[in-house]
Amino acid sequence: MAQFKNNIRKKIEPFRKFKDNAAKSIFAFGGFFIILSIFLIIFFIGKEAVPLFKSYQVDSNKNFLTDKEISENIIDFYPDEYNENLLFVNKDGQLNFYNLNTGKIKYTYSPVLLENETIVSSNSFAGDLDRILALGTSSGRILSFKLKFKLKYTSNLDRIVDLMIIPSTSITLSENAIIKFDLIENEESVTAVVLDSNKEIKFFHSEENNEEILSESLETSSVNKVYNLTTNLRNPPTDIGLYFHKNKVVAASEGGEIFLWSIENNQVVLLQQFKLSENQINKITMLSGRNSMVISDQNGSNFVFFLINNNLLKIRELPKHEHPIKNAFRGNLKKIFTSVDTKGNVKISSTTSGKELLNFKIKDYDLINFAFKDIGLLSFQNNNIEINEFDIEHPETSLKSTFTKVWYEGFQQPEYVWQSAGGTDDFEPKLSLIPLIFGTLKGTFYAVIFALPIAILAAICVSQFMAPRLKNIIKPVIEIMAALPSVVLGFLAGLWLAPRLDSVLVGVIIFPILLILSSLALPPIWEKIKEKTIIKTEGIQFFVISIPIIIIIFYLGLVLGEFIENTIFFGSFTDWLYQSAGVNYDQRNALVIGIAMGFAVIPIIFTISEDALSNVPQHLVSGSLALGASKWQTALKVVLPSASPGIFSGVMIGIGRAIGETMIVLMATGNTAIMDWDIFNGFRTLAANIAVEIPEAPVGGSLYRMLFLSSIILFMFTFIINSIAETVRIKLRKKYKEL
Repeated sequence: MAQFKNNIRKKIEPFRKFKDNAAKSIFAFGGFFIILSIFLIIFFIGKEAVPLFKSYQVDSNKNFLTDKEISENIIDFYPDEYNENLLFVNKDGQLNFYNLNTGKIKYTYSPVLLENETIVSSNSFAGDLDRILALGTSSGRILSFKLKFKLKYTSNLDRIVDLMIIPSTSITLSENAIIKFDLIENEESVTAVVLDSNKEIKFFHSEENNEEILSESLETSSVNKVYNLTTNLRNPPTDIGLYFHKNKVVAASEGGEIFLWSIENNQVVLLQQFKLSENQINKITMLSGRNSMVISDQNGSNFVFFLINNNLLKIRELPKHEHPIKNAFRGNLKKIFTSVDTKGNVKISSTTSGKELLNFKIKDYDLINFAFKDIGLLSFQNNNIEINEFDIEHPETSLKSTFTKVWYEGFQQPEYVWQSAGGTDDFEPKLSLIPLIFGTLKGTFYAVIFALPIAILAAICVSQFMAPRLKNIIKPVIEIMAALPSVVLGFLAGLWLAPRLDSVLVGVIIFPILLILSSLALPPIWEKIKEKTIIKTEGIQFFVISIPIIIIIFYLGLVLGEFIENTIFFGSFTDWLYQSAGVNYDQRNALVIGIAMGFAVIPIIFTISEDALSNVPQHLVSGSLALGASKWQTALKVVLPSASPGIFSGVMIGIGRAIGETMIVLMATGNTAIMDWDIFNGFRTLAANIAVEIPEAPVGGSLYRMLFLSSIILFMFTFIINSIAETVRIKLRKKYKEL
């Protein structure tokens, strides 16, 4: 028989080992695959976020030769949005739309000029719908035109860009040649400021844009007064600019002085005059939207200025050149600034963060211009066009702008702001993650404040004081709460709880106070009458009696709250808050989130804590009771410390659940990215922000990648929390394992 068993064992043993090895391999592969998947997810998220902080370089350098006859007498040129066609402006006023690839003129336009009148200056601006080309003449006029670019494709998918030039307005501002000017033109008004050859600054504004056709009339379209602003200048002016407000003019002088005028009600008021530099101011560059400007001096410095309370304030300094600034350009679509010094060194900087984005060197040039879509710098010398192409994808993002205070356009001081989109193309993106991180911590804090005492006290009650029969009913019911979808909780919190909480706010605040007072007052009373009753403290009868008592206490809180609100707070607690403390009550606030999200967190903390308390060795409980300790003393001084590793893990897991919560926060708070611990204000969390913004985020854009960076921060939060939980759990386990 023994021999038979040995033979069977020998036959079965190889098969058993094979199954064991196969199971080990499958489990090992599954575990390895899960770990690999996590690392791949982290790698993908990181890969999408890293380009936010990458360095940029020139992608390509192209050279084109133009016809010498075409390039003669050119005073300026303007590229289309693809850098394939150039609009040449000649001194005689002729405008040639020239294709670089074919070397041919596609379109020519000749405005009507006065006798012996020539073009001495030009500029291009963004209009309401079309781009505006403006020309300054030797007779003191400004001629403006609308540029209408039309795009089409051939059957071979070759791109063709056509141009139509439409005359707009003609304004006479000076008796001398206009060497520099700035213009704001739209359907409602025309505003212009010029610097003429006599070093005089002239200002004009008309609320009626007649859109006079230049070919039909050469008379000025303005009957409004032209203001001379040079009376306050001690040194000759060097540059001028129009601020966002059409009645504000900025000028610079050779003596390094800055002047700010306001022209209103036919009066010229010098609002501000200050000395910015010991060197000559070379350039005033109004940034897109005209809410800010960059002032460049002879020393190579670039300063960003905002207009705040009718005063120009120096906000930040951009990277400095070693040589004087010769040319400067604003970004047309992005908040960037490009400066070129006399040695051909180019620096491109972010005007939001002050970070240098790109620097390179170009050859000598006669004329230079910035690409229409901020994707290149074009320089012209003799008949040679050089194009340095680049793509600065995320100029508004840097570690500084993401995690520190930034002084944004229109703000009174540096602030943390999240505002990813605006109403116009000139909007300055504000992508600080600090308000979202703050909102995440705020929501988690109030949720934990609500859930922690309820969950842990309930776990102690169920595990240590409740009868087994009742425990078998209560625990599953609480655990089933975890199965409620968070979208349902968010829906109830936002549409049902928030408006009702608004009407009984004082009563809700009073209820926990009454509950604590009742829990202190009722036990002595119960001790006196419990001998005369047949109700057991641990039985279901006691539980059934306790529910009506809690409901009665809650009702008394509501009644007392209504009485206090009517007598002390003059009928409205929220109005009293605003008038006396300046606190604005938002119906969807942190209190609503604390209750709703706390309701979602309670089952997790309760279940883990109850399991930890129930698994404390029974001999510890019996020994404590045998030595004369009461049940409460045993629970608090013996069971609770022994179960603390598990309870702490439950608390940390609950915090992790609250940090990552999305739908409740999305539906039950105002999603306002503000930094305020006020429980009556809303907030926006990282998770809710991802849910709100991801449908509107263009793939590969700054917002898109910033959302991936948010997800990395969320992962770091949960990773740190889990690491702390595991570390503390191990230490506490070692401490109490000998008991």
